[in-house]
Amino acid sequence: MEVFLSSEDIAKGSQWFHELGKVLDESSFGILCLTRQNLGAPWVLYEAGALGKHFGQARVVPLLIDLKMPDLEGPLAQFNAAELEKDEIAKLVSAINAHLQPAPLSAEKLKKAFKTWWPTLEKSLNQARTDALPAGKKFTYDVFLSTPMAAFKTDAEYRSGRAEFKKVFDALKQQCALSVYWASEKIESIDDFDTLDVSAMDDLVALKQSHRFVLLYPQKLPTSALFEAGYALALDCDSHYFVRDRDDLPFLMRELAGVTQKVRIHTDTDWKDYDDLSEKMVRYKDKWFGK
Repeated sequence: MEVFLSSEDIAKGSQWFHELGKVLDESSFGILCLTRQNLGAPWVLYEAGALGKHFGQARVVPLLIDLKMPDLEGPLAQFNAAELEKDEIAKLVSAINAHLQPAPLSAEKLKKAFKTWWPTLEKSLNQARTDALPAGKKFTYDVFLSTPMAAFKTDAEYRSGRAEFKKVFDALKQQCALSVYWASEKIESIDDFDTLDVSAMDDLVALKQSHRFVLLYPQKLPTSALFEAGYALALDCDSHYFVRDRDDLPFLMRELAGVTQKVRIHTDTDWKDYDDLSEKMVRYKDKWFGK
């Protein structure tokens, strides 16, 4: 498949609108890469209008690099946009495939190709999100959510714990509209540790790109989540530890709240269960995670 990128493939000094018109005649699908900085740019609106007129709305997709759906207004709001999430990108790839000439890939081949290339594509999309941020705010994620994973002894225990943690993840991501990294998002069972590329280094890279750190620690467990908490402290991340009992934490961690303002420890006197914690994540969003 050949791809035309207007910022790179239109030669300096050439007649921009003429070149764009030629390319449109030879293309079958259009993607508008939108950021907060270019959202209102005249050339973006011009390209959107040209694409919409040539292809129709169904074959033009605004790709929201550092934006959310509600950010689109005016003419751009008429298009069916996609955010940088796996499910959204999968739908976009499927839509592009449907218009491939001379023939699209079968559903099975497309699914296999997407699964193979998604890890590489995800890293590039995350980098694009980081590059789009204004100077002084170079965070890919608002929150790094750290939870026990391999520390659970059985798959049933892991699935049960993950289901509870996911309530907090969903509250942060969907109701608070925050960008959240959670390694367990893709790991639904212990068996998935063997089938997915679970990389501690990827987690640490994501932690470096995160503004705040949240630890969910339901009981005393030997888990890499404790290492991540120490790493977050070294990175000077604002951190929230949600525990049942403060004494479940290693001694040095339980004393942190008294020596640094970067760490706040929430015990069972602050939250009842994960449903209650999810509600409080939403209620105290501005206080805990900033406006």
